Amino acid sequence: MIFSFLKLRKKTSAILSGIVIGAGSLLGLTMWQNISREELFSILLATLVMLGSIILAALILIFVLKTIARLLSKIGSETDNDELSE
Repeated sequence: MIFSFLKLRKKTSAILSGIVIGAGSLLGLTMWQNISREELFSILLATLVMLGSIILAALILIFVLKTIARLLSKIGSETDNDELSE
């Protein structure tokens, strides 16, 4: 591996290799297409904001759905207990 001299685990070195290869590819692309670094940075930042908002929306949706499921299970157990006590 590229990072074997750093005494890193295989997964960590694979992640670092991927990041280095991706950064090199982006650098080559910017040089080839004459894209300024500022423009590339703004695109990267916009992409990260979009991904962050998608992740946040998914977490909120999961929280809401789990809360509704808990409320429905509590309501269902209370009606079952009421029917059993009669």
